[in-house]
Amino acid sequence: MTPPDVRQITAPETHDLRRLVLRNGAVDAMVVWDGDDEPETEHLGVFADGRIVAISTWLVRPDPIAPGRSALQLRGMAADPTQMGMGLGRALLRAGLQRARHSGRDRVWANARLTALGFYESEGWEVSGPVFDTPMTGLPHRHAHRDLD
Repeated sequence: MTPPDVRQITAPETHDLRRLVLRNGAVDAMVVWDGDDEPETEHLGVFADGRIVAISTWLVRPDPIAPGRSALQLRGMAADPTQMGMGLGRALLRAGLQRARHSGRDRVWANARLTALGFYESEGWEVSGPVFDTPMTGLPHRHAHRDLD
C-alpha cells in the first residue's frame, strides 16, 4: 500500500473540509480561523486522485497547561467521510509531529473532541483535564498533548 501523500497547503484549501466535516456542512459556518495566516502556521493536506481528502492546521500557541513549553497547537484535523479508516489522520498527525520536532518544538497539544480521544491515545498522546465545550462548536472536548523531547 502506498503511504498517504501529505503536503503543505494553504488556509483556503482547508475550508471545504472544515465546513463539511467540522461544521456539519453549514454554508454559513466560520471556516477562517484566527492564526490561519500567521507566518509560522502550517496547513497540511493529504491528496488522493488530485484532491485534498484530509487536513490539519498547526499553530504556534502555548499549551494552557504547560505555558513554558515550546508548543504547537493542532486544530481542525478532518478527513473526507468517504476516506475514513484509511490512515489519513495518522499520516497527518505523524507529519505534523515530525515538522514540530524539526522546528525545535517540544510539545504539541489540541482540544480533542471526545469522539477522537482513543485515536490520540493510540498515537501516544496524553489526555487530561475536565470535559469542556468549545464556543465555536458547542461539542465536548478534552485537552490532549504529546511531549516531543
